[in-house]
Amino acid sequence: MSNYRVEEKDAFRFIGFPALLNEEAVIHADNYSAPKTEFFISAIQSGKLALLHPLAESKYGYGVVAAKDNGTFYYAGVLTTQPLVDGTEEVLFPQSHYLILSGQGGLSRLAFDKLEDQAFAEVLTGDFPYEYSGGPIAEVLLNGNPADAEAEVWIPVIRKL
Repeated sequence: MSNYRVEEKDAFRFIGFPALLNEEAVIHADNYSAPKTEFFISAIQSGKLALLHPLAESKYGYGVVAAKDNGTFYYAGVLTTQPLVDGTEEVLFPQSHYLILSGQGGLSRLAFDKLEDQAFAEVLTGDFPYEYSGGPIAEVLLNGNPADAEAEVWIPVIRKL
């Protein structure tokens, strides 16, 4: 498994439209795939995502999963330092080490699911020197083609004691 690395990233800010996935703060679950897909498609078709494109400070496409006190949310949006747009929320990513998993080919949703499953079931286990920190997870579409995706998942990690 050489499709992952740990990299330090500066803090960054994401704004996006939210959708509740779970009323509990559970960051990763198999049953999130369909609601994430439905929500992202609806955000595109409704024109919501087009409202955010002028604010984007990155050429990549982003989805974010974040656990909060009142549940787990999925967001469709952009990286930006610009003010919030009506109906959006901000998710702050701290300066941290991130486990970055990469994949390509096939539908973006399937690629993101596969990478997140790999992270939590295979990489962040046993002797791996890092563990999940509890922060938000970024799903990054690198090539803008959700039908034949080049994808990354960025998971904040801390060194195990």
